[in-house]
Amino acid sequence: MGMEFLAILAVCSMQKQFLEKVWEKIELLMNIWTFIRECPELLNSLDKKTESLEQKLDALRSLEEDINTELESAKFLPHKKRKREVEVWLRNVQRKKIDIQSIKQEVGKGKHFLRPWLESHVEKNIKEVEELHEQGKFPQGLLLDAHYTSREALLTTPLVGGISTKRTMKRIWECFTDVKVSIIGIYGVEGVGKTAILMHIYNQLIESTCPFYHVYWITVSQPLSIFKLQNDIAKEVGLDFLDEKDIRKRAAKLFKALKRRERTVLILDDVWKHFLPEEVGIPNKVNECKLILSTRSVDVCRKMNCRETIKVEPLSDEEAEKLFMEKLGLCKPLAPAIEEIAKLIIRQCGGLPIWIIEMAQRMREVDDISEWRNALTEAREFRRELND
Repeated sequence: MGMEFLAILAVCSMQKQFLEKVWEKIELLMNIWTFIRECPELLNSLDKKTESLEQKLDALRSLEEDINTELESAKFLPHKKRKREVEVWLRNVQRKKIDIQSIKQEVGKGKHFLRPWLESHVEKNIKEVEELHEQGKFPQGLLLDAHYTSREALLTTPLVGGISTKRTMKRIWECFTDVKVSIIGIYGVEGVGKTAILMHIYNQLIESTCPFYHVYWITVSQPLSIFKLQNDIAKEVGLDFLDEKDIRKRAAKLFKALKRRERTVLILDDVWKHFLPEEVGIPNKVNECKLILSTRSVDVCRKMNCRETIKVEPLSDEEAEKLFMEKLGLCKPLAPAIEEIAKLIIRQCGGLPIWIIEMAQRMREVDDISEWRNALTEAREFRRELND
């Protein structure tokens, strides 16, 4: 009787285990059926989230483009530089665009077994793109006030010439305040003092509270080379041409750099031959850039279409004699015969400060009348060459 009971229990246990296994198979089949029934929804879910990610990325790209445009426009603002957090944000946006490109490539491969992982990864990137977009608003702006260091003033000597020189300086300053004047020509014979006057103008521009923020001095090399002039201006402006050899492309870059800088003055000293500003890359329209040049020839001023042409006049006889005697540095009066020769030398210098100063310094403390006569002979030869 006991044995029969145990046999019945064993049979029941086996039936139970069999039924449990059958039920497990049924549940597995039900889960598979549920997955098959819901699979289109899962696929659509990933596609929708991928589409949402792309839309949010488009918004981030637009914000990035706006910020880059603003930074490019502000590139040449005086005393400004971009914030470091802006640079970090731009780098993060670049990295995020690369990450999302990789995700889109994986989604495009259609590997269904990766879709649960891809979906979670897409969701994560949607959140990160939203955070980047929020961070990119920069309510305090994109730029910082940079520490400003004034450009170095040129070493100058006191101007000579009294009233005539002051009149010339006044006319030049009036041109800077006249918005209609874009090109100013300063002309006069060699040694009359054009460079000295412009050096003082340059120093006043960079040191005063004038409305010009960017002032550049270029000594033009001879013979005139457009390529070399472009290099010299680019160096002053802080523009690197790298390996660009095409003059037209260099001109376009230089034009863009100068035009974006507010209130620019470009001083070109000792221009012997005319050229087209646009050929070099110099903006020459009103309110774009003030170009001031010195030359020995009024013809250069005309051919460069200078709106104002100012002649630097030689010193008057009285001014020339005063300058000569100051530079001679007399400790005692000249002998009458030497004084007469000195006046003749001054006259031969033609009122040109550079030659008056040179002759006076040469004859300082010379008492030998024969040396004074030799100096007069040289002065006369100089005058003949000057007239030729």
